[in-house]
Amino acid sequence: MASLEPISFNGCAPTPLASYLKALGVLRLLSSLGNHVNDKPADPQARGWWENEQFYLNTTLSSDDVLRFFLEDYAPSPIIAPWNGRSGFLEEEDSKRTGARLMRVFEKSDAARFQIIKQAIKLLRENKELAELNDLRVKISKIKNELKQSRGEEKKAKELLKKDLEKKDKQAKSVLLPTLRSEIKSDHLSFVDACFILSADEVAMPLLGSGGNDGSQDFCATFVEQLEELFDLDGSVKEIGRSLLNDALFGGGRFFTKGTMGQFSPGQGGKNATTGYLGKNTLNPWDFVLAMEGTLVFSGALTRSWGATGDSRAAFPFTFEPTGAAAGIFSSEDPNRPRGEVWTPLWKKPATFREIKAIFSEGRLTLSGRTARTGLDAARSVAQMGVSRGIASFERYSMIQTDSKMPYQATPLGRIVAIDRPRREDLIADLEYGGWLERAQRICANKSGTGASSIRARNAMRRLEDSLFQMTDSMRLSEGIRNALMALGEFVSWLSKSPKARPELKPPPRLSRDWILRADDGTPEFRIAVALAGLGCSSSSFSDEQLSKSPDNVKASASVVPDLPMVAHFAPINERSVRRGRLPRQLEWSSDFTEMPPTVVWSAGNLVSNMAAVLERRIIEGVIRSLPDKPLTGATHARIADVMKFIVGDFNDARCASLLAGLIWVAPTQLSGRNAPVDTPVSYPPFAYSVLKTIFSSNAALRRIGAIDGEGRLPLIPGLLPRLRSGGGNLDGRVIDKEVRAALNRARGSGLASPFDSGGFVGAATSRFGVGIRSDRLTAALLIPIGEFALKTLLERAWPQALNRDSNQPEEIANVT
Repeated sequence: MASLEPISFNGCAPTPLASYLKALGVLRLLSSLGNHVNDKPADPQARGWWENEQFYLNTTLSSDDVLRFFLEDYAPSPIIAPWNGRSGFLEEEDSKRTGARLMRVFEKSDAARFQIIKQAIKLLRENKELAELNDLRVKISKIKNELKQSRGEEKKAKELLKKDLEKKDKQAKSVLLPTLRSEIKSDHLSFVDACFILSADEVAMPLLGSGGNDGSQDFCATFVEQLEELFDLDGSVKEIGRSLLNDALFGGGRFFTKGTMGQFSPGQGGKNATTGYLGKNTLNPWDFVLAMEGTLVFSGALTRSWGATGDSRAAFPFTFEPTGAAAGIFSSEDPNRPRGEVWTPLWKKPATFREIKAIFSEGRLTLSGRTARTGLDAARSVAQMGVSRGIASFERYSMIQTDSKMPYQATPLGRIVAIDRPRREDLIADLEYGGWLERAQRICANKSGTGASSIRARNAMRRLEDSLFQMTDSMRLSEGIRNALMALGEFVSWLSKSPKARPELKPPPRLSRDWILRADDGTPEFRIAVALAGLGCSSSSFSDEQLSKSPDNVKASASVVPDLPMVAHFAPINERSVRRGRLPRQLEWSSDFTEMPPTVVWSAGNLVSNMAAVLERRIIEGVIRSLPDKPLTGATHARIADVMKFIVGDFNDARCASLLAGLIWVAPTQLSGRNAPVDTPVSYPPFAYSVLKTIFSSNAALRRIGAIDGEGRLPLIPGLLPRLRSGGGNLDGRVIDKEVRAALNRARGSGLASPFDSGGFVGAATSRFGVGIRSDRLTAALLIPIGEFALKTLLERAWPQALNRDSNQPEEIANVT
């Protein structure tokens, strides 16, 4: 009887993991030849998909037909792990433990339903390696019991014998697995391959614990135990099995008060699962049986799939090394490392089991030609790959052990949505240059010994990993980059001050300018941080006018040559390494790991004091290095409106400082020009800033705008900065007015006369709109690079006769970067 419309399996949802596995189990069993008592599939063309948080099926079967298949025709798979102690084979023949007892029960059954299991048991009984391993286990158990009664030399001898037997036990197990693969049938082989990959190193699938068990729970023993709850020995279904099947498939809240789903459904419990003190673990036996049938889809293999390069490696479908990134539930101090991550694909288009099996067989996510290794790699791969083979999203699970005495839990960490259009660039790859990111993560994992990390470093790395994961989401890319820059700055701040860690880890690679362009949010804090980060670099390949006309087409100049880069004030960097090579490129520390060079002046203090310290140091370095000009130019500049917000204090100092600490590791580039708001208190600079910033501008820029002629120079005033800083953070303009007069007098000596030379100005420390400024913020603002249009605006205010322009031009220029 054909189904008139798709069947909705309300009992099969993407989460928890057990519910997802149930859906795989249903599709596999209805489509498979071997799991039918008559050796024929119920509907080989059944097509399943995910929609509205549940599983759907297009099939020739009706809902009643589906129920009838599981009640009458379903033949369970041989889900048996003979290498486990509780499986029923590594015990004495008369053992009363669940696994051994049930193996004897199914071995005696003549029911057609259990013939697959019966044949698997028969082959295992005939396996010589398994018999040898069983003999060793029995001997080891006997020795352990004898040790409890032994003393002296006899105890020592038995301990040596126990170690020898355990060594032989390990060797026997390593021989057992290959022989099983060669002797057992394909229906049992699927489960063996879902548990282990037999490579140079035996690799266990995190989905099935350490080989079909998690701690004391043997999944296989639980599986056959639940079969016993559902079926009689003759294969007929029990009344409890008949009544609970509809709930398992189509939704319902009834459970049978025995057993546990284990790691597949964290939090599942009994009547008092949420409150109270007592209550047994409960489950619907069908839930466990169908979930275990679904695990067979996750068969591993040695693979180089999807363009992976390098040596073949063990790989389970969509299974990765654990990462705490974007999890939110991990602590950097958590001693219990997750077993791994399993990503379950969700597809929206109807697909047969054969098609889904192909996805699982070939679905090794790759990144830059290599198989994705971690959860972060997988997220980056999805971002670059986009929707592939119909996969719309992945549910991300981590196998977490909250306590060393507790079982693992398949904890959902969120859904990764595949975008329709893949994103080609992968900015995170810049941090991987030279293996830097992996080495940094390894150092953070080291809590003792040489190069051990601090809590500060581990927390910063955790935030960095979270941010990198955030960057894989196209909707949160810009925010993720900014967060990553701030976390990177915090981590490298620790690294640069650690004489033990610094020799083991180089500075981060010079990141590409796209980090800046994609993170630009247009805020004053970001633009000023970018301008400060570009100090020490100048660009002659394009002008401000060119930038304002076509900002989207501006390329970073190949002639950007640093002279005292801003990064030198944050870390003991080898300045020459900043200049060479293409991006990304590896930077180097200075040769002395024990002492900081005098250029490193940025401290844990506030933004304003640090900026003032950098300004003073750059002036000193300019003299020491005999630089031809003031070392105050940069590759980009801030808007006048940005600087005014900084000066008047309408500004987030902490955010700017955090951004700057990360931006210094990015190759500088110019930002697109954006006009400042018109006629606002922060659009028009105060007279004091106009005068002093002109003095603290490069002579080359002053020549280009026509402020000084030929070889003229506008030198700095000795002692001006210390005197200006002496005013502290108050709004008393007397200190500022005094230094402004001194600056005007000094400029007149260089041929730049002002009508205000005699002191004909009122309130130099007050803006046009009466907003007062503090001397410390004014001092720090002198470090911020501004564009030549903005410099013309300042010159027009203090020296209105210096430029030959129309009287209405200053108002227009005041709103241009």
